[in-house]
Amino acid sequence: MSGERKSDDVHEIMEIEEETSRHSWRRVMSPEIVEVEEHENRPNVITRDAVDVFVAVGKNDLDVVKWAVDHLVSPGARLYLVHVFPPVTHIQTPVGKLSRSQLSKDQVQIYINEENNKRRSLLQKYIRLCTDAKIVVETMLLESNTTTKAILDLIHVVNITNLVIGTKRSPPLRRLRKGLGKGEFIKKNAPDFCEVSIICNGKQVTTTGQQRQVAGRVVSPSDVPTTSKNELKITHFQSERKFFECACFSGNFD
Repeated sequence: MSGERKSDDVHEIMEIEEETSRHSWRRVMSPEIVEVEEHENRPNVITRDAVDVFVAVGKNDLDVVKWAVDHLVSPGARLYLVHVFPPVTHIQTPVGKLSRSQLSKDQVQIYINEENNKRRSLLQKYIRLCTDAKIVVETMLLESNTTTKAILDLIHVVNITNLVIGTKRSPPLRRLRKGLGKGEFIKKNAPDFCEVSIICNGKQVTTTGQQRQVAGRVVSPSDVPTTSKNELKITHFQSERKFFECACFSGNFD
């Protein structure tokens, strides 16, 4: 591998597709990625001393990424941008919204390509911020109808120990509403090994209270879907171009 640095836009794309009772994921490595090692007790693909940081991002989370860059990312660590998007079930057409089953494969693929381009454009500003800060940035795309469930499952699958997520409302405003925000829910239901930081307007917010409550009811740990290790299978393949696939893991969720 050449010692010269590749384009600033070099990053990793990871796609995770969620079905009713099965998840599968594909990961394509950039030319700059270090050698891959199999680690018996940790499903993370890359083994290094530095602790990687995972940042959940939506449309307007530049302040969240910047906070992670300024406060959490240590030398040698990677920053993973985690973006959850819904599966394509209906497509807007000139005659109205139609089910994807009513359209041809070519029509569906054109729509999917357009949505993929929108996501790339959305993530580019976050990627640029990281590359400008000389941080190796990689991207995870999760297809799911439920953001919180997808991220909580991902924590277990790749052993996330540092997760950052943004919120648009401060805790006092949250208390005026029933239930918890997505970030608060994830923080309260994340495993002990995962430190979740919630960011609002570029600042970290603190949540108080140990009671796990959603819409007036107490949530027990058993209510939160997780992926156990015995349901997890990750295989590695590394080609001459340093591309590899990680497939697949499955879990039965209610």
